[in-house]
Amino acid sequence: MSDKEPLLATRDIITVAILASLGGALSTFVGYLGNLINLSLGVPFGAGQFMAGLHVFWIVLMRVLVPKKGVGTAGALLKGVVELFTGSTHGIVIVIVSITQGLLIDAAATIGGSPKDGGTISKLTWWLGAGISSSSNVIVFQLFYFSAVPLVYIALIAVLAFCSGVIFSGYFAWETLEFLNDTGVMSYDFITSRPHEQTRSGIAKRNLPAIAFVMFLVLGSTYYVVAVANTFANPYSCDVVGKANNPYVFYPSSFAGQEITIEAELIGAYIHIPPKNYTGILVSTILVAADVQQDATGLRVVARDGYTALFDLATVMSDSRFLLAEAEDGLWLIAGDYDGSLWVKMVTRLEVY
Repeated sequence: MSDKEPLLATRDIITVAILASLGGALSTFVGYLGNLINLSLGVPFGAGQFMAGLHVFWIVLMRVLVPKKGVGTAGALLKGVVELFTGSTHGIVIVIVSITQGLLIDAAATIGGSPKDGGTISKLTWWLGAGISSSSNVIVFQLFYFSAVPLVYIALIAVLAFCSGVIFSGYFAWETLEFLNDTGVMSYDFITSRPHEQTRSGIAKRNLPAIAFVMFLVLGSTYYVVAVANTFANPYSCDVVGKANNPYVFYPSSFAGQEITIEAELIGAYIHIPPKNYTGILVSTILVAADVQQDATGLRVVARDGYTALFDLATVMSDSRFLLAEAEDGLWLIAGDYDGSLWVKMVTRLEVY
C-alpha cells in the first residue's frame, strides 16, 4: 500500500470549488465596502484594509474543511482567477496576491496541526496566520507598484489588515465552523472547547456572532449586486444624469472630431502608470451637451463596481486635463492633475449634483 497522501475526493474538490468561487465573486463587494470606509473617513486609500480579512476568510474555510497540504494555495489560486475574471481592478496581480495568502494559510495549517495528521489544533496559530496572510496583500502590492506613500503609513495599513485578518478570517471563520458543528451540518473532532447544547435557542445564542456575520455577507452582497453594481452595463458608454436639463447616454462615437490628447501619469497608492498619452473627450464637453443646471455644484463619477469619486463642478468645467478615454476594459476617467485614486476605471455614470 502506498504511503502517499490520498488524492482529493470528489466532495473535497466540490467544496474547494464552491468556496473559491464564492470568495472570488464576493471580492468586488468587499472592495466596495473598503471604498465606503475610505470615503467616510475622507482618505483616498488605506482605511479599507479593515475589510481585508474577508478575502482570506474563504481560504481559511477551504483549508480547514479540506485538511490536505496545498489546499490553501490551490484554492486561493482558483479564488484569484475568479476574482480576476469578475472585474478586479488590480488585474493579474490579484492572482499573485491570492496565491501568497493561500501559501501563508497552508503554512499556518502546518504549524497549527490537524487531527487527521496526528497534530493538535491551535486557534491562536490559525488566527495569527490569518492575520499575516491578510496583511500580505499590502506588501505584494508595494512590490509590484511604485508608490510615493511614506513607509510608516504603509506599515500602519499593514497592521490594520493584520487585525482584520485576525478578526474576520480568524475569529469569524472559526465561529462559522463551530456553528456548523453545533447544528450538525458538519462534524469536526477538534471542536471541543465548549459544551454542546441541543436546544435550538442555546445554539442560536452561542453562535450569534457567526450567524450575524453570515447574514451580513449574504444581505450585503445581495444589496450590492441589486442596488450598487452595474455588472451588465455597456462598458463603452455612460449615463449623464442628475442636475442636467438634457440627460443622455454618452457614446464616444457621438463626439467624433472633438477628441483631445494629453500626457498624464497615474500615481496611486498601489498602482503607478508611467507618463503616456491618453485620447478622449473632455468631461466639460460632455457636461455642456447635458446642459448642466445653474445650481449644480459637484460631479459624482461612478464605476461599474460602485466605486465613486467626487469632484467640484466648477473646477471640472475649466479643467483641460480631465477626460473620458476608451480603454480595453471600457471608459476610463483620466484625471490628469489628481491623485491616482481619483482615476476611475469602467465609468458607467456621470452624475451632476
